[in-house]
Amino acid sequence: MSAVAGPPLLSRPMDWIAWLRMGRPCPGAVSVREKGTYTFEQGAEMIERLREAFGDPQTIAAADLGSGANETAVGEQVLRIPWRRLVSVEAHLPSVRKLHARAAAAGRHDILHGRIEALFAEFRPGELDLALLIDVLEHFSRRQALHLLRRIERFFALGVVVFLPLGRVEQGPLEGNELQRHRSSWWARDLAGLGYTVDLYEAFHGQLDPPADAAWAMKRWG
Repeated sequence: MSAVAGPPLLSRPMDWIAWLRMGRPCPGAVSVREKGTYTFEQGAEMIERLREAFGDPQTIAAADLGSGANETAVGEQVLRIPWRRLVSVEAHLPSVRKLHARAAAAGRHDILHGRIEALFAEFRPGELDLALLIDVLEHFSRRQALHLLRRIERFFALGVVVFLPLGRVEQGPLEGNELQRHRSSWWARDLAGLGYTVDLYEAFHGQLDPPADAAWAMKRWG
């Protein structure tokens, strides 16, 4: 099944309710990078995407939601970017401890131990500019993810960046961390239908069997 098309976006009544609350935004564009036409580094690269979509990161206060310990190829870049301010939000305590031991290039780096929803109580709407959801949406149910995206659009001043695997990618708890379980599957048309500009990389996750596509999805409103 194509990771661009996939099954219908809204397959359950609660999905329809969440979708209606999103306001039915205009569809975004989908670009496809075919397998063999890009390097892994090009597929994982983050800083140039950010600059093109949102401007100089030194002017941006970003929140890395569900950051983990920033140990993935994409996650590591978050710590190397010279944000004006970076807020890392992570519920898994061992990951939080690792994060405290790591250096960040941000002008200010705050680490919030708690679930993503804790951020909305700790900050005021508009206080933070950009939300980062790096390998996060697939860990929520579809209904929960749509609700989170809607809250983000009401809370952040500038926009949101999403990176995630596409299609059905099964995963259970990792190292005892139940939060690592995959609870939903996403396709490029899902994100484009919510108004995101989507850059799809075929077979990016070559370590999986079968290899899974990945996508960068970005949306700016500020």
